Amino acid sequence: MNMKTLNKVKMSIWINALSAIVIGILFLINPQESFQIITILAGIIITFTGIIDFIYYFSGWLDIYFMKNTLLSGILKCVLGIFVLTHISMMTTFFSYIFSLYIIISAIYCFEAYTFIKSMVSYSLTFDYIIVTILIFTGLAMFFLSPSTVISSAFVIGILFLINGIGNLFIALRLSKITKEYRRYLQ
Repeated sequence: MNMKTLNKVKMSIWINALSAIVIGILFLINPQESFQIITILAGIIITFTGIIDFIYYFSGWLDIYFMKNTLLSGILKCVLGIFVLTHISMMTTFFSYIFSLYIIISAIYCFEAYTFIKSMVSYSLTFDYIIVTILIFTGLAMFFLSPSTVISSAFVIGILFLINGIGNLFIALRLSKITKEYRRYLQ
């Protein structure tokens, strides 16, 4: 694995973390009045993160291991983001389903990064796998336990996005630490 690939994976996780935190905070600040505006912003952010995955894929900046999954992640994020932007009136009902899929996709991407890095590090990544598993279950909980009103939906989505963002932030920090520690082994 080269250093450029690891840096691109880290950057993607940082972007996912920060965008999830921003979306979560926006939902918690003023859920009732700003639901439609936040939905538009969330759709734009999700589409943007998908476009970044496309740029990584088509620029050939990633190791072959990440290429096909980055393309899949980019396609799914762009489809979800565009769906959100074109179906705003339906988002009260479908919002938690759409964003739970986004959380699950982001968590699986982090899980994949850890699985790849595990072969290169000498210490245990068990705690990191637990964080990623919590993120996956957070997305699943949001998918299967969808709230029905705008306010409850906004609060639940805001809290779950904050959990997702903080988890991804933790993962990005851990990947930064691993990168620094194993820099001499990575070309």
